[in-house]
Amino acid sequence: MTENYIQIMAESLEKKLEVLDRITEVNKRQLECSTAQSFDEEAYDEIMDEKGGLIDEMNRLDDGFTSTYELIREEVQENPEKYRDGVLKLQGLVRQAVEKAVSVEAQEKRNKAAMEAALSMKRQEIKRSRLSTSAAVKYYNAVSKINQVDPQLMDKKK
Repeated sequence: MTENYIQIMAESLEKKLEVLDRITEVNKRQLECSTAQSFDEEAYDEIMDEKGGLIDEMNRLDDGFTSTYELIREEVQENPEKYRDGVLKLQGLVRQAVEKAVSVEAQEKRNKAAMEAALSMKRQEIKRSRLSTSAAVKYYNAVSKINQVDPQLMDKKK
C-alpha cells in the first residue's frame, strides 16, 4: 500500500514539474508584455489570470503531496530499506522541482523589475502630458487676456 502512495507522490511531483514549466512559459510572455513598446493591459491581465490558475494548481499538488506523505511517513521511516528506490526517485524529483522553482523565482524578480520600469515610464508620460496641458491652458489664458481691454483704460469721452 505504501508503494502506491509513493507512486502517487511521484506522479504529483511530475505534475508539479509540468506546472513549473508552464509557469516559466507564462513568465516569458509576461516579460515580453511588460517590455513591449505599447503596454497592453488586457493581455497582461490575461497572463496574470493564467498564472494565478497555475499557481493554484501547484498549491493543490503541494497540499496533496504533503497529506499523502503524512499518511506514509512513519512506515517509510521505520523501513527505509524497503522503500529506498521510491524515496530516491522522490528525492530526485524534489531536487528538480526546487531547481525549477528557483528559476521561476528569478524570472519573477526580472518581471517585477520590468513592470516597475514600465510603470515608471507610464508615470513620466502622464506627467509630461499634464505639464503640456497645463502650459497650453496658461498660454491660452494669457493670449485671451491680450485682446481684452481693461475698463479703467477706456476713454470715457464721447
